[in-house]
Amino acid sequence: MPLTVVLLCGAARMGAQDAGSTADEAMRKLQTRMDELRSQMVQIQAELDAMRGQNKLSDAVKDVKPVPVSVQTGAIERTLPPLPPSVPLSAEQQRAAMGKQTADYETFSEDSEAEARLYNAPLEATYPGFFVLPGTQTMLRINGRIMSDFIFDPRPAGVTDAFIPASIPIPQGSSTNNFSAGVRQSRVSTDFRAPVRSWGTARMFMQFDFFGSNGATTPRLRHFYAQINNILVGQTSTNFLDSDATPDSLDFQGPNSRFSVRPPQARYSFLIGRGMSGSVSVEQPSSDIRFSVNGSAVAPITPAPDGALKFRYEAERGHVQVSSIFRELAARLPNGGPQESAFGWGMNASGAVRVYGRDNMVYQVAYGNGISRYVNDTRGFGLDAAPRAEMDLTLKALPLFAPFIGYQHYWTRSVRSNAMFGFVQLQNTAFQPGNTFHKSTYSSGNIIWNSFGSLDFGAEFLYGWVEQKDGAKANAPRIQFSGRYTFVRLHSASM
Repeated sequence: MPLTVVLLCGAARMGAQDAGSTADEAMRKLQTRMDELRSQMVQIQAELDAMRGQNKLSDAVKDVKPVPVSVQTGAIERTLPPLPPSVPLSAEQQRAAMGKQTADYETFSEDSEAEARLYNAPLEATYPGFFVLPGTQTMLRINGRIMSDFIFDPRPAGVTDAFIPASIPIPQGSSTNNFSAGVRQSRVSTDFRAPVRSWGTARMFMQFDFFGSNGATTPRLRHFYAQINNILVGQTSTNFLDSDATPDSLDFQGPNSRFSVRPPQARYSFLIGRGMSGSVSVEQPSSDIRFSVNGSAVAPITPAPDGALKFRYEAERGHVQVSSIFRELAARLPNGGPQESAFGWGMNASGAVRVYGRDNMVYQVAYGNGISRYVNDTRGFGLDAAPRAEMDLTLKALPLFAPFIGYQHYWTRSVRSNAMFGFVQLQNTAFQPGNTFHKSTYSSGNIIWNSFGSLDFGAEFLYGWVEQKDGAKANAPRIQFSGRYTFVRLHSASM
């Protein structure tokens, strides 16, 4: 009997232990399911946060797929949905910031990457190349390009690695062939983006190239600015310029009439509505004035900052932009002479339009007094202003007319060509000597091949013509071959 009691007690204990183990196992399974659900909720929330602010949510991720080993391009590519700490943009804000043509337009220079946009809207909806810094909400993209240029001049063409018709020597002398090669167009950039509470998104962009002075391949700062929502401070392209109307050229300068100044500035942009926006800026001045009186050079002065105002209309097939610049130009005459000043101003109408299929046309028409500092062909020659006559040393802001047009045609999805033409004409004063720049033309045509991924090759023929005040003229052709490898492939969806 005692043995029976012991056995019964042992069986009862084992039954209780088995019941407890079963309950513990069920709790563990429930906890595991709870953890899995929490993980899935976190992932879904992250994907929703990434999609917020996109005009078409499906477009933001439809092309984002793992890249098979067989089709890897060698570029930095994102293979998973992005996790940007983006701040939602309304449909109206997104429309005013960027249309489809602006987002898809591709150029060899890719200057549109650096453009400061309304509400810091991304140029590419899928944020290619961005990654989240561990432990933060900040996104970073490290980008750049390695570019080699091979340039041949059948006769003297002035500057060797940028085609500037105003630098063509007059007289040219003997026809001497010249070959040069360089990597000065190579660039490195960093792009930071982060949320700033109710302010919106903050962006810090920095870019260097290797176009150092006197032909050196030393780093040169191109862009270095920060923008929180629509408030910008730092160095970037002038508000007078339209970066999205840049022709697709291999040449470093592009058309002779194009603007390419990047001054330190403070800028505020604002939404108007129905695809329209505006911006106003205060920028670093520079009186590009150079002349002598009785053999002594004058001293340029900058009494006030330059002020720029811009209005823009953005649509799906392109954009139109109208901008203006206002300047005070001044110089102190030598030997204790007085300070002379003149008011400068300029107007610029520019834009881009999707013409047919994937073809694009870009254009600019600019006119003003004292805006030579902003124009490729006249910048640095001291042509913002000059005295009116030998006996009248009062300054006159020199009138300048600067239009260009460019057409981009796609032969196939990976081969495209471009034709460009630019014209610059400056109205001279009686004081200026006969060898002063008066007008020039720039024309070019190219073919560009995206061989695969981030590797591009191009060939371009350029022709420039220049005329001085006294009627002396010169012209020069140039042939350029370029190869470019880009770290992060932009516009991949359009290709």
